[in-house]
Amino acid sequence: MKFETKIKAAAAAIILVMSTVAILPMIVNRQVTMVMDELDSAANVERLQLTLLEMLLNAETAQRGFVITGSERFLEPYYYAVNTIPSTQAALRKEMTSGVEIARAEAIEQATAAKLRTVTETINLRRDQGFTAASAFITGGTGKAQMDVLRKLIGNELSVSAQRRNEITARLRATSNSAANASLVATLTNILFLGAMLIAGQRVLRQRNAAEHKAQAAAEQAEVTAGRISTQNDLLFRSAELMHSLELAESVDESAGIIASYLPRLLPRLSGSLYLYNNSRDLLERKAGWGVFDGEPETIEALDCWALRRGSPHLYVGGDGLVCRHATGTSLDRLCLPLVTQGDVIGCITVTGDELAKAEENQRAWIGQVAEQLGLALSNVKLRVSLRQQSIIDPLTQLYNRRYLDEVLKRELARASRSGVPLSVLVLDLDHFKRINDTYGHEGGDAILRKVAAALRENIRSGDVACRMGGEEMVVLLPECDTENALKRADALRLVIAAGDVLHNGQRIGATASIGVASYPAHGHNTQTLVHAADLALYEAKHEGRNCVRVARQAVSPDASIDRHHAS
Repeated sequence: MKFETKIKAAAAAIILVMSTVAILPMIVNRQVTMVMDELDSAANVERLQLTLLEMLLNAETAQRGFVITGSERFLEPYYYAVNTIPSTQAALRKEMTSGVEIARAEAIEQATAAKLRTVTETINLRRDQGFTAASAFITGGTGKAQMDVLRKLIGNELSVSAQRRNEITARLRATSNSAANASLVATLTNILFLGAMLIAGQRVLRQRNAAEHKAQAAAEQAEVTAGRISTQNDLLFRSAELMHSLELAESVDESAGIIASYLPRLLPRLSGSLYLYNNSRDLLERKAGWGVFDGEPETIEALDCWALRRGSPHLYVGGDGLVCRHATGTSLDRLCLPLVTQGDVIGCITVTGDELAKAEENQRAWIGQVAEQLGLALSNVKLRVSLRQQSIIDPLTQLYNRRYLDEVLKRELARASRSGVPLSVLVLDLDHFKRINDTYGHEGGDAILRKVAAALRENIRSGDVACRMGGEEMVVLLPECDTENALKRADALRLVIAAGDVLHNGQRIGATASIGVASYPAHGHNTQTLVHAADLALYEAKHEGRNCVRVARQAVSPDASIDRHHAS
């Protein structure tokens, strides 16, 4: 084969390999985008499942309040659940498209319908036959069994969603590894072809000087291209690592620390800062920095940055362009990139350094792609944090809800059992709360509930947990607190509540509370018996005149009958 033909064949092979490697980043980016869409879908399914469970719990709580009091006002959460659950189920059906997922969704819908029918039947019994018939129906345990089935079905769905996220993460990691391996193979192939070309050029050095010069130039160009591709693939691999780490972050502050540790490797020889809006969205706070900070301000206003004003990247290099007011450092060259997700600006990234002036257009575009991915990742972190808060926080009082109480009580009981330390539970119920609602309206009652919740938060230890069980009933967990100290602290809380008034529509509203106290291990060894014992103590306090504290007499079975004919 002639030398020229060999050169042409080798050059064609190199071009083919380089073209293949050049396509890899686009394929990887498309796969990453698809994976992120699947992650969003999984998060939406989890949110809808948790919303469905919360509405069922609210409906059950409304039923109990109605059975106890006979007041139709308690049924508002039940009517809201009946009207809202169909749309929530429709949204779930839209997300769950496969045959297996549809079957599971139908099972949850059937269980939900059965639970709502039971709740409705209980309410009708209370209306038609009175408290005794409704209470007997509840004691039969049908509603509890149905709720247990629902919790299990929805818990299984949440487990499936978690497994799905793990599988998607594994796919993302496999894609990154495949891209890195393909890049390595392509680089080695380029080196082999280049070596062959150099050897052939040396063999005919004297006869083909002109061909040698061309081969040498082609080799140098190929080496530069191979180095660029290798660098680009390394950046893609590190970017995938960053996105995976952000998927596991539990808070925005933790995400900022992860970003600060990765960006020096993704943007070498450049410095910068990450700014995010504060809760009031009037200032952007500096959450992280990398490289030489060079006097970057801790807070900036949105109007101080041209990128935030325009909603697009803003570059200032070599005196060309407008200078942002927050640019107080000695480095004049600066690139500001807004973090935008679904049309909402959540912050910005500032990048500084002399390398900006030397960077090519594709390198600046790479920085912009990193900013886009960070914006999406930070938005997902905020969404996860928000969903977690919504699932465990009562919106009216900002106390933890019953779902969180069940989780933390089991955990604290297990810890108390292991460590041999006491654990106390206070069950608190506001006295004559129905009279407050009747006199001042639900807005007045809500104001009292918020005031009492604030008093609880301000007068318990940092390790204590205050929760709203439903209606005007609240629970306080006191880890490492025996019965004697729990009694003292319960009485102190009672006095604080009684001393606090609320000004509502020009009228001062006050309330008192009755409190029942139970402790582990004296009054129970599991969540049911412990809470039940405190509940019985609460009823005793109610019957003995209200506005007092009573300690549980002894451990009792949660199936023991309770006289629920007491005024609130």
